[in-house]
Amino acid sequence: MSGQNQFSVFCLSLVVGFTGGLLYEFFSFFRLLFGCREGKNGALGITLDVFFGICLAVWCIFGSFVLRFPSVRLYIIAGYGLGLALYLNFLHRIVAFLENVCYNVLRNLIRKCKKARKNSQKEGDKRI
Repeated sequence: MSGQNQFSVFCLSLVVGFTGGLLYEFFSFFRLLFGCREGKNGALGITLDVFFGICLAVWCIFGSFVLRFPSVRLYIIAGYGLGLALYLNFLHRIVAFLENVCYNVLRNLIRKCKKARKNSQKEGDKRI
């Protein structure tokens, strides 16, 4: 394989690793939803991390198959890791912030709905 082809395969593996970071956000949302970041549900957090690792490996193998990479090379694996690291260091912070905002808005909305339902039930009990 020529040097130019190796460079293009490396760049594509960076993209596959970077998109694997988007997969991380899916699992990160579940960690946030089930409170795994606050020290609670440690076993569930570990389970989600292991499952993320398995899904990331499947994603990288699938990407290699679809993009018709040559046999496994060290620079391809380095590209996956570097792409994931680039995602986690740059875009993850923005997405995690937006994820927290959406989570807090939804949580407050659910609390208000529950409170309104409880108040309407109390008013209904007073009328009877």
